Amino acid sequence: MTDCRAVLVTGAGSGIGRAIALHLAGQGFTVFAVGRTAATLADLTGEGGERIIPVTMDVTDEGSVAGAMTQIASHLDGGSLYAVVNNAGISVTGPIERVPDADWRAQFDTNVFGMMNVTRAVLPQMRAAGEGRVVNISSVTGRLAPPFMGVYAASKHAVEGLSDALRREVKQFGIKVSVIRPGFVNTGFGDQEQAGLEPYMQEGEPYRDSLIKFSRWHHDKGHKAAPPPHCVAVEVERALTDKSPRTRYSAPRKALWLIAARNFLPAPLVDAVTARITGIS
Repeated sequence: MTDCRAVLVTGAGSGIGRAIALHLAGQGFTVFAVGRTAATLADLTGEGGERIIPVTMDVTDEGSVAGAMTQIASHLDGGSLYAVVNNAGISVTGPIERVPDADWRAQFDTNVFGMMNVTRAVLPQMRAAGEGRVVNISSVTGRLAPPFMGVYAASKHAVEGLSDALRREVKQFGIKVSVIRPGFVNTGFGDQEQAGLEPYMQEGEPYRDSLIKFSRWHHDKGHKAAPPPHCVAVEVERALTDKSPRTRYSAPRKALWLIAARNFLPAPLVDAVTARITGIS
């Protein structure tokens, strides 16, 4: 489908965000590709052509968001953004008991408050236009929280809740809100998560033995064994183009069984299966 409407994609410098930006540009959208530094966005226009416009923004800094929106407005020349894809995120891993407060705050600053900084900035122009789409990248962990990923899962549970409330609030203005729930996807995100586990696998750490097993499962069966991020980009396109977009999309499709298990099986059974799959039973 060809569509000249403008879409803002955060976290477009790598991984899922990069795949989304390139895919949407290939489908005819004008894409404002947002990253924290110009260096991470440098080669996007070479791959995506003139439909990709790089924009530097730190989603955790309201001043940076405001400056980026001014830059975007100059490109739109009186027009408005049709959609925002809130993809920027980080993943803090480790035992709930041991993760420092500063890491908890960094997790929520990006994944939750950063998301809302950007959403607040775009909603007024969508209201004025009488239409718009907000697509929030959550995660399967926003519904099913694995051990040692509780900090990240907590932030994605927050994304799920605020997306539901936002959807009900802005429907009256013609704005539609959808959530994308990726499972494991083959990006560098897995390396970030592995690095986060390392401090808690040292001698003397109380969760060391189970973390070693979990880390091995995560490394061997997680991101590196997963499909490329294009599968998420396809679902984002659906959320932007479906006449009546769903409230939830999952990618890859096999992630659906995890959600179904969480929804329909007793919690003790889900706990037992999770422990067995991750190797910590």
